[in-house]
Amino acid sequence: MDRRTRLIVYYLVSVVSVLSGFVILYNYGMATWEGRPQPLYRSLEVVIQTVTTVGYGGDAPWSSPQMNYLVSLMALSGLVLIFAALPVLVVPLFEDAFRTTAPSSVHGIDGHVVLCNYGAREEVLIDELTGRGVEYVIVEDDREVANDLYTSGYTVMFGDPESDVTLRSARVEHADTLIANIDDETNLSILLSAREVNPDVRTISLTEDPTTADYHRYAGANHVLTPRRILGEQLAGMAVGTFDPEAVDAVEIDEDFDIAEFPLQSGSELIGRTIADSGVFERAGADIIGVWIRGDFQSPPPPNARFDARSVLVATGSESDLDRLKEMTLSEGRHRRGDVIVAGIGVVGQAIMTALTSAGFEYTTIDLSDTSTVDVVGDATERDVLREAGITDAGTIVLALPDDTAAIFATFAIRELNPGIEIIARANDHESVSKLYRAGADYVLSLASVSGRMLASIVLDEEILSPGTQLKLIRTTAPGAVGQSIADADIRRRTGCTVVAAERNGSVVTHPGASFVIEPRDELVVAGTDKNITRFQTEFA
Repeated sequence: MDRRTRLIVYYLVSVVSVLSGFVILYNYGMATWEGRPQPLYRSLEVVIQTVTTVGYGGDAPWSSPQMNYLVSLMALSGLVLIFAALPVLVVPLFEDAFRTTAPSSVHGIDGHVVLCNYGAREEVLIDELTGRGVEYVIVEDDREVANDLYTSGYTVMFGDPESDVTLRSARVEHADTLIANIDDETNLSILLSAREVNPDVRTISLTEDPTTADYHRYAGANHVLTPRRILGEQLAGMAVGTFDPEAVDAVEIDEDFDIAEFPLQSGSELIGRTIADSGVFERAGADIIGVWIRGDFQSPPPPNARFDARSVLVATGSESDLDRLKEMTLSEGRHRRGDVIVAGIGVVGQAIMTALTSAGFEYTTIDLSDTSTVDVVGDATERDVLREAGITDAGTIVLALPDDTAAIFATFAIRELNPGIEIIARANDHESVSKLYRAGADYVLSLASVSGRMLASIVLDEEILSPGTQLKLIRTTAPGAVGQSIADADIRRRTGCTVVAAERNGSVVTHPGASFVIEPRDELVVAGTDKNITRFQTEFA
C-alpha cells in the first residue's frame, strides 16, 4: 500500500472512529443529562449535522453544561476533520488535475507492466496493452521527456529505473512484468534492482548483442530478447522463401496443422489472380486467412483481392497442404546460388548471413567496412557499388541498413537498375514502412514492430505468426457463441476474425466449416488482427 493510500485509509478510519464516539456520547448525554432518551439513528443525525457545521438539529437548546460542552467539541472536531481532509484528499486531487510535470510515483495500480524506457518499440507495446486493458507505467529518467509523455496522456513517472526506491514507487512489488530496454549495462542493473524489490516479478530484458544474453539471465531476466538478430532471421526467411514448421514464421496448432506465411515470387502462377479464382483451397487444401498486398494487411482477405508480385499469403493447413501451397507461390529458377545480395553487415546483417548459409545459399555482401565478410566495400545507395555487387543479375537483395533514409534512397536506385528484383528491407522506425513500400520494396519489416510484438506476445501470453506480421492467434472459449454454428454466430462479419481450429474433448478439429456448432467446452483457435481479436473477445469471450 503506497503512502497516499495509507493516509486516506487512516483518515477514513479516524472519521468513522470520531463519529462513532460522538454518537455514543451524545446518545448517553441526551438520556442522562438532558432526560430525553432517543434512538441511536437520531443521535447520528444530530452528530453529522453538528460536525459538518450545517446546524444543530431539533435537539437544541441543551440545558445541561455537559451537553453544551459536548456539542461545542463536536463542532470544533468537525472543523479539524475538514481541514485535515485538505492535504489528504483535496490537494492531491487538484495536483493530479492541474499537474504539468510527471509525478515521481504511481498509485492504485496492480498487475501492471513497468517499462524502463520509452521508444518506438514501447509505443507498439503500449498500443497492444491498452487494447487489452492492461495497465502500464513508464519509468523515465529524463525529466523533460517524462513531462512531455505525461502531458501527452501516458502513464509515466520520473525517476532512475536502476534505483530500488524508484522501482518501489512504480509499484514493482505489485507488477506483473518489468521490461528493461535501455542498454546492456543499465539493463543488468535494473534487473538486479527489480529482483531486490520483487523476486517474483516477471522480467524481460532486450539486448543488442547476442553474446551478452547469458549476463541478463544471470541478473534474473526470465526472457532475453535480441530484436535485431530475430529481425535478421525474418528478413533472411523472406529471401530464402522456404517453409519449415519449426521456424519462427510458422505456428503449430496441432500435430499436423500449422499456420504460416508465404511471399509470392516473381513468376508465381498466383500473380494476377484473385483469391476466388485461384482455387487455392480446392487445389492445395490450405485456407488463406490473411494477405499482404502492397504493404496493406487484409484479414480476412476479400474474395476479389488480387495477388501481385509483392503479396504475402498467410494460410492454415496440414504440412502437406502448405507444401502444395508453397509450390504454387514459387517460380522456376528463383533459388539460384549467388543471386542474393545483403546490404549492411551489422547485427541484423550478420543474422541474415547466418540464416542464408544454413539454407545453403551463396550471397554477396555490401558494407562500408572493409572486413573479411564484406565482398563489396562501399555505399549501397551508389549505383556503381550496386553494379559491382551484381545487382542487374540478382534475384533478391536484402537491405539491412541502419538508416531508413539511406534504405529508401537505395530502394529507388535498386529498382531503377533491376526492375524485376525482389527487395526485402529493414525499417528502423514504423513510419518508414509505408515509405519503403512506396519506393518499391516488396517486403518490409520494422524493427520497432518486431520488438513491440515480441514483447506483447510474452506479456499477453499470445501466439503470433511472426513478429513482423499483424496477424495474431489466440486460444479462447466463446461463451457468447455457444449453441450456434460459426455461420449463425456470424463471427467473421461481426469481428473480422477467422476460427482456424477448435479443440474438443482433447482432439483438434481443423478447418471447422460454417456449420460447425460451438459447444461450451470448445477451445477455439482464432486468428485476426489486433483490433479484430479485441472485437472478438468483446463479442464472444
